Amino acid sequence: MVERRRDLRAVVRLEVEQALGGLKRPPFYITGNISPNGMFLITSDPIPEKTRLKLQFQLPQDPEKIEVLGEVIWCRESKEKPNLPPGMGIKFLKIEDKDKDRIRYFVQGILEQEKTDKGLNDCSTERKK
Repeated sequence: MVERRRDLRAVVRLEVEQALGGLKRPPFYITGNISPNGMFLITSDPIPEKTRLKLQFQLPQDPEKIEVLGEVIWCRESKEKPNLPPGMGIKFLKIEDKDKDRIRYFVQGILEQEKTDKGLNDCSTERKK
């Protein structure tokens, strides 16, 4: 399988709301991962491919919400790959450059922390030998 992703992404759990006019309680999802150009939303009831939707979410420790226009580019049903969560891949079609930069910075921070944590774990494993 060819890797289609161009951007770094981080596994992260964020609450995401789907902005639908007139609804009192819009649909809400949890992310599986995020990159500056898209995200994976965990859901047992994916929306059909090519559906466009407005989403809004907030990065941890960031007071400003991010709003995007996205498109469902692929779906995974729960029975397809039982070891992976069901959901849908969203490509961001419209996102402010400053918001894309905020996501990029956030993802880089998570990946750097993971490297640091891995390095600390590697050091403690070597000390035990």
